[in-house]
Amino acid sequence: MKRQLPPAVILAGGLGTRLRPLVSDRPKALAVVAGKPFILHQLEWLRRNLVQSVILCVGYKGEQIVDFLGDGSHLGLKIDYSWENTPLGTAGALAQALELLPPEFLVLNGDTYTTLSLEPLWKAHHHYGALATLAVTPAPDSSTVGGIEMGSDGRILSFREKEPGARLVSMGIYAVSRDLIRLIPLERPCSLERDVFPNMPGLYGYLAPVSFIDMGTPAGYQALNRHLGGSEA
Repeated sequence: MKRQLPPAVILAGGLGTRLRPLVSDRPKALAVVAGKPFILHQLEWLRRNLVQSVILCVGYKGEQIVDFLGDGSHLGLKIDYSWENTPLGTAGALAQALELLPPEFLVLNGDTYTTLSLEPLWKAHHHYGALATLAVTPAPDSSTVGGIEMGSDGRILSFREKEPGARLVSMGIYAVSRDLIRLIPLERPCSLERDVFPNMPGLYGYLAPVSFIDMGTPAGYQALNRHLGGSEA
């Protein structure tokens, strides 16, 4: 029997500039994909994976997200919010949410769509005793997402943000210990992928059996609509 998983943090505070040509009146999380706001696809997936509590890091047009989701009770979830008054980057947003974070939790980018089962990722994280365990998957092109080089023991050997040539890519889904926060510079906006992961100890990977779609670009947004049977913008 599957066990309940810990809270998930969704990094949904970005400006969504890549998607602006198609979605300009709302935050990326509320972009309509296959007939409903994208955030609902993520929350339904988390519920299927027995996640019951979610922390949403919001910023740009975040009040629209709060108005739409509320406390999450109508979705069978508990939703809390952490606000960015100015863009903090993915790492800065996580540090901003520190008071809401349990000792261990999941993190996902607000533009990642996947059918990944989260329990094996969580088990791998505990097996490694890692500060962070990244879900990674093979991909023919690592130039648009985070490229990963991983050893046979699961240890991440290098993390190359949006560079060609890597055989694995990050899915933007992580199992994390709260101790990771102490590695995040607090004096400036910063990125998990560029500023924290490349320099940290205790970074491991979990090779996922499924892929993902980054809906944060016009091409990815249209591809996800096709995948889910919706109409394209």
